[in-house]
Parts: sequence; structure tokens; C-alpha cells
Amino acid sequence: MDELKFSGAEIMYVAAAKQFQEMGCELFVVNTATHLGEYTPFFQEAGYTILHWPYEHLSLFQKFIYWNRTIRFIQRNKIDVVHVHRPDMKCPMAYCAWRAGVSSVYTYHNVFPSRVLTYPYHVLLRYVCKYLFHQVQQTISDSVYEHELNYFHNSTILINNWYNSNKYYPAREGEKSLIRQELGICPESFVIISVGGCSTIKRHEDILQAVAMIRQSCPQILYLHLGEGDKTEEERQLAASLGIGDAVRFLGNQKDVRPYLIAADIYVMPSRFEGMPITAIEAMACGVPAVFYNVPGLWDFNKHGDCSLLVEEQPERLAEAILQLSQDPALQQRLTQQASDYIHREFDMETNVRQIFEVCYSTR
Repeated sequence: MDELKFSGAEIMYVAAAKQFQEMGCELFVVNTATHLGEYTPFFQEAGYTILHWPYEHLSLFQKFIYWNRTIRFIQRNKIDVVHVHRPDMKCPMAYCAWRAGVSSVYTYHNVFPSRVLTYPYHVLLRYVCKYLFHQVQQTISDSVYEHELNYFHNSTILINNWYNSNKYYPAREGEKSLIRQELGICPESFVIISVGGCSTIKRHEDILQAVAMIRQSCPQILYLHLGEGDKTEEERQLAASLGIGDAVRFLGNQKDVRPYLIAADIYVMPSRFEGMPITAIEAMACGVPAVFYNVPGLWDFNKHGDCSLLVEEQPERLAEAILQLSQDPALQQRLTQQASDYIHREFDMETNVRQIFEVCYSTR
């Protein structure tokens, strides 16, 4: 992996550690970034052996040394499968696993497009990894699977993401009021929430603009902003310039997200694109109705029924949808019920982790 952060893949594989261990797995996680990352303690608590092997800024000669050390480590520790998540290490780790005499699995997490000039290179990498180094390639959602198949002509194994149903579930009777009291949120507040890193892809600025529009007719609106990233300070400045600083709580990364989801009325995600966002699945599992932009990865939620409100990629449309949903309890009920049925069926951790295990085991 890259730096171990509060992100989808990290959350999933920490949650699944116990199940992997019960199936007889010994677990290692390799952090290849310069910094270990704030999610590292969660991997340690879950029983992973943490390896910090930075890969950035290495010369070609240093990379050869890195690869040879990896090969020796795989052989010495009798590793059976190398599961790769970092995109730029897909091919090097496929090579290392192949040289060590074991298999590798690579997971595509998103629908990143390729530039015209680099497109042949990315197609070639996929071909080399699959057919020369015998790498098994997996996708996490319908959108990612279709993107690989139609855009890169790459057939993959589709296994959906998963969430921890023991940790994310709807509010019990009276729980929402109690949590709001603990968090210092007024009972009359109309609360929207987003969970995710602050980046260009997440487009939190659209939420802030929508809040400014909604506040004119709904002064009691409160936006809970969970997550951090490169654009955090820029988003704080935007909130101040829009005059909504007192209507936004920048809460950073939280160890336990569920109380904030339970306190919220609507979950909002206006991303440019997604793979299959764990945070959205967790929000739906908690019974929070959702408003999404109609983009790859998010439109998957409505592929088999209306599980969310999908809107055009404009802050005005986002504001309209939030207000519409807030004023229509019947629509809220319908969306949350269909979303609950869908995520329990498609994102069950026990089922999907078992599928990942079977893919890894079958490659031995």
C-alpha cells in the first residue's frame, strides 16, 4: 500500500483482519510511502505485521535493490500471495512475486482515465502483469469493472468492497437525540455530512457553496465535514469567504465515524468520480439518506433501484436535491430502505472477504 491513511482500502482490510486470520492467514502490510501514516496503529491492533519500505524518490539502481530485497523477503518468509494496492507498484510487485515463485493480485480501486499519449503504456502494463507475470487483477465495483473492460480492454474479477455491519448500523430508539446532545448539536439543526479526504476529486467546495445557498431558506443548516487533505485549509477559507464559517464544523479524521453519521440527516458526496466509496456504504448502513453527483462509482448505487438522489454536477442542483430530500420524509424512507437492502446484499463483509480469500488461495 501507499501511506496508511483513513481511506477505503485501509478501513476494509483492517475490518476484515479477524476473518482472514480465522481462515488461517498470516498478515503483513507494506507501507511504501515516506511516512507511515496515521492509520498504522489500526493495522497493528488488527494483527498485521507492519513493514515500512519507502519507494519514493528511488533511482533505478535503488529500485533494483528494493526489488531484490522484496523477492528475498517473500521467499524467506514463505509468503504465498502478494496483494498490491498501489498503482505505480502494480508491475514491479508482479515481477517480484513472479521471481519469488508466488502469485500476485492487483486491485483496481477507481476509474482513473489515461492521457492519450500514455494510454498504450497503461494497456501494455496490464498485459505484461497478467500474461507475463501471471498477476490476477480484481475490481471493486461495476463502474471500475466496466472501465477496465471497455476503456482498457482488460477483463478482471469483480468482487465488491465491503463494510463492517457490526460497526455501522441504524440508530436505535432515542440514540440520535442523545448523540446530538453529546456532540453539541441543537435538536432543531438540519445536519448534512460528508466523510472523505479533502482533494480535487471530492469537490467539497460544491458542498460549501450548496450550504451557502440553502442557508438563505434554512438558517439552521449545519455541515459536518469529516476528513483532511491537501485542500483542507483552502476549504476553511472558502467557508469563511461564503459567510458560513459558523455553519460548518471541520472535524478532521475521526476514529469512530458512526456517531457523526447517526447525528446527520443527509449524507452528501459530490465527487468527480469514485470506485466504490466505503464511506457512502457506511452512511447508508446507518440509515442516512444520500445525495450524490451522477458520476461513475456513485451511479452504481442506483443501478438496481433508487438508493440515493443522483443530481447533475452543479452546486445549485446539489442544494435543490438536499432541500427536496429534507422536505420529503416518504422519499427519505424509500431511499434508506432500498439502500439498506442493497448494501446488505452486495457489500456483506463475510461474503466478499471470503471471495477475496478464495481468489488469493486459488493462485497458490
